[in-house]
Amino acid sequence: MAAFEGLLITGQSGFLAGTCIASTLGWKPVEQLKVGDRVLTFDNAMQPIMDIQRERMIVPDTGPSARYSPVRVPEGALFNRRDIWLMPEQGMLIECDAALDTHGDPYAVIPARYLRGFRGIAPDSLGSRFEVTTLAFRQDEVIYVEGGLLAYCPQPRQLLDVVGAGQPRTYEVLEGPAAQFLVNCLIDDDDIGALGCDPADVPGLPKGPVRPGRPMAPNPFD
Repeated sequence: MAAFEGLLITGQSGFLAGTCIASTLGWKPVEQLKVGDRVLTFDNAMQPIMDIQRERMIVPDTGPSARYSPVRVPEGALFNRRDIWLMPEQGMLIECDAALDTHGDPYAVIPARYLRGFRGIAPDSLGSRFEVTTLAFRQDEVIYVEGGLLAYCPQPRQLLDVVGAGQPRTYEVLEGPAAQFLVNCLIDDDDIGALGCDPADVPGLPKGPVRPGRPMAPNPFD
């Protein structure tokens, strides 16, 4: 897929085959999405997919280290009705008071691997082979994925940006002690709502209480 010639999507991020994404087509498995399909975003309503990269991952016989293992979100740990696996570097949007207190913004993105220990989330094996799909848009977007989670899809950057001056990101991606501190706060508070919402609250599905947060764009399904 070459909608973004000369641009790169990097890191062990992306969505494993079978993960459903909220789109104009409803909840659609990521492997069935195509360039041009419109996906529901947190900030900008429906946005077209500009690039898709798919890669088959082969796990060595010795197995990956915990850092590079997919992360399993057990059924019911958040708002998911079945087990979900996340790639370790896939950015996940969280909203919590601790982020506001420490960074001046209640929203922050952390790699999924830092969620280990929160409500049973842990590295887990997916077998020797699995497929990962990475989605890209014309700008940084946060999209709704299975279980009401919010996943960060950064705009691809030119190679020059990777090694030189880059453009500012819409969201700050936290790592190291900063990310771990926020997760520790989520663990202490058992804050299930920090990572997303009940899928029934997502536009186009049965309505529930409105999730507090950034004002949403007009409901594209109405």
